[in-house]
Amino acid sequence: MNWGGRTVATGGSGAVEEGGWGVGGRRGASGRRQGYRLRRGCGKDPRFGWGGPRAFALLGALAWSWVGAAQEGRAQERPFPMDTLRVAVGSRVDGRMPALTRSVRVLDRAELERLPVRTLAEALAWAVGVDIQARSPAQADLSLRGSSFEQVVVLVNGVRVSDPQTGHHDLNLTVPLDRIERVEILRGAASALYGADAVGGVVNVVTRQAEAGWHGRVEGGSWGTVRGSVGAGWGDPHGRGVGGGAEWSRSDGHRPGTDYEMVLLHGKGGGQVGRGSLRGEVGLARRDFGAQDFYARYPSFERTRTYTAALRWFGGGGTEGVRSPSGDGRAFLLELGTSVRRHEDEFILVRTQPSLYRNRHTSHVLGGDLLARFRGPMGWRMALGGEAFGDLLESNRLGNRQELRGGLYAEMVRGGGGTPWVVTLGARQDWHEGFGGAFSPALSASYTFAAGVRLRGAAGRSFRVPTFTERYYRDPANVGREDLGTERAWSGEVGADLSPSGTLALSVTAFTRKAEGLIDWARPVGAPPTTPWETRNVKEATFLGLEGEARWEGPAGLQWTVGGSALSFQADDLPGFVSKYVLRPLTEQWTVGVRRQVGGQALVGLHLQQGRRKGEEPHRRLDFQTRFRLASWVIHLDGTNLADERYPDVTGAPSPGRGFFLAVERLVGR
Repeated sequence: MNWGGRTVATGGSGAVEEGGWGVGGRRGASGRRQGYRLRRGCGKDPRFGWGGPRAFALLGALAWSWVGAAQEGRAQERPFPMDTLRVAVGSRVDGRMPALTRSVRVLDRAELERLPVRTLAEALAWAVGVDIQARSPAQADLSLRGSSFEQVVVLVNGVRVSDPQTGHHDLNLTVPLDRIERVEILRGAASALYGADAVGGVVNVVTRQAEAGWHGRVEGGSWGTVRGSVGAGWGDPHGRGVGGGAEWSRSDGHRPGTDYEMVLLHGKGGGQVGRGSLRGEVGLARRDFGAQDFYARYPSFERTRTYTAALRWFGGGGTEGVRSPSGDGRAFLLELGTSVRRHEDEFILVRTQPSLYRNRHTSHVLGGDLLARFRGPMGWRMALGGEAFGDLLESNRLGNRQELRGGLYAEMVRGGGGTPWVVTLGARQDWHEGFGGAFSPALSASYTFAAGVRLRGAAGRSFRVPTFTERYYRDPANVGREDLGTERAWSGEVGADLSPSGTLALSVTAFTRKAEGLIDWARPVGAPPTTPWETRNVKEATFLGLEGEARWEGPAGLQWTVGGSALSFQADDLPGFVSKYVLRPLTEQWTVGVRRQVGGQALVGLHLQQGRRKGEEPHRRLDFQTRFRLASWVIHLDGTNLADERYPDVTGAPSPGRGFFLAVERLVGR
């Protein structure tokens, strides 16, 4: 198809343009742009330039002002409480195990409130090892440890919500930011527990429990941004309760064609049923947003709708969220769950001419799982389970598709508690109607020394099945292939957690991943420009990385957080083919945060981040937040990208410049 001399194709959720874009580079069928670079500092106000360490001077000046504050307050948290931290991601046996043997990062409610963010994607961007490639607050891709956005599994309360059509939709969640209790990030291979696509890692969003009271927030700021949220809950000592929340937001966008309006609704409740408990949740999300240059150089528009529902029964005294059979005295616990997710996507190539070219996709994922946890012989704690799901797609471009998939898994844990060592063994056998079987083993272990030093290591195998888009999409410039094979990878990591004092904690991890059969859009070397790109298993890649974090409760009430990661990789194409886009990860990332609580009522913080992708200049941003609480009222003032640094986003267009946001929050009964 051709308009104005350009060959246009639509892939994923939108359109892609084949051929040269001049200085704009070209777009791959995934929606990524190649060969586009903005000169660092382009269009920047010279008063806020990075020539000379002005941002660092600002950081130091504010830190110095905090030191001299009349009232000094220290936070009540402890850095990295790894021995007591429990998470719902990473283990079916015990919620303490992932934090002991794997690289885990938790953004809890307190930290989410301290970050100058308005969406989940913005919050994830501040976590080490996480790569958020945002087009606007309405759409962002998620990667971990150099993975592609298709190689991450996203969960909400342990229920998989990743989209089978394309990973572009994985963060189209229904949960308002104010309803998130914590975000659990498991870095590294996790197919032994979660099956396909858990190559780079897993992100689990845990919503708030039912609690008495309500809250409301009104916020406004740069680019005509307005956001409002409300939430309420009720609960009793017997475990019965219900809670929910709603969020509405809109913006004119940081550049033309990035306007949006979003509505998020989420509810959750449950209670005791006999000797067990029953929990259910429902959610709805509506996103309407400008998508100019998102997938092609056209003034596009996109609408998505997400509907979710889940029901889970915890038998034998089991509880929601954290699996810990060792602590309740029972030898056998049972869980049974079912869930459904519906996602609708409509992409309009030219916003003012909807009939010119339009993509419509509707996907369904529905099924259930069964999990049993018990104590085995010789002190092993064990979990056995299985799941079965169906993926359905209705699309005017990809056709109508349906596939079944399922898996059986086992996990064994020994140690912990009164012993300094922990060993975890896991294995999973998956079956997919279109790709047959896949076996994923895993092993992790740790040893804690009396001096507050823990050494840990893990290894495992992971895999990914191609999406519907990669297999069935067709147009004059891009052709999906149904004969694609699965991607497979072996991963390993070693790390150490150190707590030399009650005010300082450090964590460092080195990791590697050997990937085979990576899927990319490719064509023969020397082929004419009119030759269509086809999906193929064309790449092999080896990744080596290092990531570290430190938290320090320093003098004068200052709390410091420092994190960084470095990644290198080597990739080989299939001989005789040239591939388009697969590898474009962050090769360098570091963050520095400092905050101070004043008098128990006010909090001031600064956050500085730098990132770099292969072949691009580094980009930096400095964000600021202040918060003041008076009785049940809280006032927030955020400043983002204070130095007005200009750097390209995933589309190649400039990322948002300097912005300011003011919010007023009302808390009642909390």
